[in-house]
Amino acid sequence: MREAPVGLVGAFVAERPYLSIGVLAPGLAALAIVGARQAGGGAGETIAVLALTAAALLIAPMAIAAAAPRGGLALGGFAALVFAIAIGLTALDAGMIRAPFDAPSPPRALVMAACAYFAFLIALAPLARNVTRLGVLASFGAVLGVAGAAGYLALEGVLGGATGAVAVALALTIGIGTGVNVAADFSNFFAEGQNRRRAAAAAGHSAVASSAFALMALVVFFAVHSFTINAGSVDWRIVWAGFTASAAAVGTGLVAVVGGLVLSDINERAALDENRRRQWFTARWRPLRLALPATTALAAIAIAGIFVVIAAFEVGVAAPIRFAVFILLLCVAASLAFVSARTSTLIATVLTASAILADYVLALVGVAGPATEDRFAALTLGAVALGALTVSWRDAGETWRNARDIVENALSDGLRRYLFIVGAGAASLFAAMYALQWPGALSTIIYFLTVALIGLILAPPAMTAMSARLRV
Repeated sequence: MREAPVGLVGAFVAERPYLSIGVLAPGLAALAIVGARQAGGGAGETIAVLALTAAALLIAPMAIAAAAPRGGLALGGFAALVFAIAIGLTALDAGMIRAPFDAPSPPRALVMAACAYFAFLIALAPLARNVTRLGVLASFGAVLGVAGAAGYLALEGVLGGATGAVAVALALTIGIGTGVNVAADFSNFFAEGQNRRRAAAAAGHSAVASSAFALMALVVFFAVHSFTINAGSVDWRIVWAGFTASAAAVGTGLVAVVGGLVLSDINERAALDENRRRQWFTARWRPLRLALPATTALAAIAIAGIFVVIAAFEVGVAAPIRFAVFILLLCVAASLAFVSARTSTLIATVLTASAILADYVLALVGVAGPATEDRFAALTLGAVALGALTVSWRDAGETWRNARDIVENALSDGLRRYLFIVGAGAASLFAAMYALQWPGALSTIIYFLTVALIGLILAPPAMTAMSARLRV
């Protein structure tokens, strides 16, 4: 059995989980308190509302989904109970029923959003149940990291308003995505026979590339964003504030999941779950595999290209020069993070096509798109999700030679990461909207989900076509 590679970050956290968690958690809590006191003007209340909102929308649904039974009638009964409680809380907030004791009721908007995220996680269970269970601490880490970094955002004067809300939403998504990547890699290594500590350390190491790309994508976004709002010059104060928030969420998400995996009593059931998940995906993917040979994939990509050209002429491209620079910088970031020109090309191609087609689809159904800067924020989240998907494609190409084998194994591993990040991204955008009064968030969520759906449709044929043409 080949030993999984263990890097400095993964090894340090796996060998010293208590130290890693014990240093980060108090430090971030202190940063939040100091930032709230120094900034004043209600910053402390804003940070508290943000932390509670993120906990309700991100931590609670993931923790409840992780505790759900594995399937069958038990899972159905569990989900029905959760939804019944949610309906009761919604009715309580609406004044339709009265509580037997005097206590504040949670806002119905938060309850409904949390239920939607929980339902998404339950629907995703056959593909990602083990990731939810193994990576549940990712949401705790991301919320802790963002709550701490919110103190720094308050000090820099960017916590309130759209810029702070975007920074928070991106940081929450990237932090949870990092933890999910760690959990997915751990399940792979553990199923291959690695012991728990080494599998956790190797998973922490494997997640570094995706985390680095996510952080670089965020820097690209804030550089382009500040260049626009600052009359043609980059405001490095905004860039650094956004990077700090995401770096805190990424660090705590990684440390929380790696440390939690090392300290948890994980047995061979985790390996069995992973093997069954792969079998489940292989059986469901087989019809699409048979329908998507390399020639069909090339034809599908050509047809998609025609639609992209039509869409570009029909609805145009918002801020075309900034969009081109944004995609180019993302491509450079992906090349540096993944050390793969194929991966960066795939991300840039799929994201560009998805963005243009999303504008066209929304125009057809009569839905107004988000503001330009909110649009770029949604595309940043889309790039992060695609990064998690395409790195699995890169790794599968090193093992498998047939194009359809490469795509099947890439999607078996990467699809759960992609969908998890999409769900967490939508929930994070809603949390930022509710806690920080971001008026453009709803249209951004719709646009982001549209881009993600189109990207999910385009990615498999693009992967198949590039795998066949490049003979990876």
